[in-house]
Amino acid sequence: MERDQKLSSLESDEIPFFPGHLLTEVVMAFAVLGLVFILAGVWPKELGPPANTIMTPSRIVPEWYFLWLFGLLKIVPELLGLFLSGLLIMGVLLLPWLDRSNNNTLKGRRKILMLIILTVCFMIVLSVIGVKE
Repeated sequence: MERDQKLSSLESDEIPFFPGHLLTEVVMAFAVLGLVFILAGVWPKELGPPANTIMTPSRIVPEWYFLWLFGLLKIVPELLGLFLSGLLIMGVLLLPWLDRSNNNTLKGRRKILMLIILTVCFMIVLSVIGVKE
């Protein structure tokens, strides 16, 4: 009997997760975030020496996955290069919706396969051009 009274008193003292517990967690998260912002404002951490805005680096090379874009911008005018790169990226992203064939074999998808092979070869050639000075 006494044990049942303890269990019932424990159950009545419980705080429900929503909104009670969740509200305290959100308040504490914002408090910690505010503390981090205050500490970052009081003691900022420098990332390194400041950049020299007058002198640009002698050799700027992008990451390997952007080399083909860099090569494309080297051989065509800037505006045309931006348009072609956007068109090529959109074509690659829209390829699953452009290829409406029900055939799942490689023989049935020769046109798309040739287009993919030509695109990859084109990107490799442009990457080589992008690496060369």
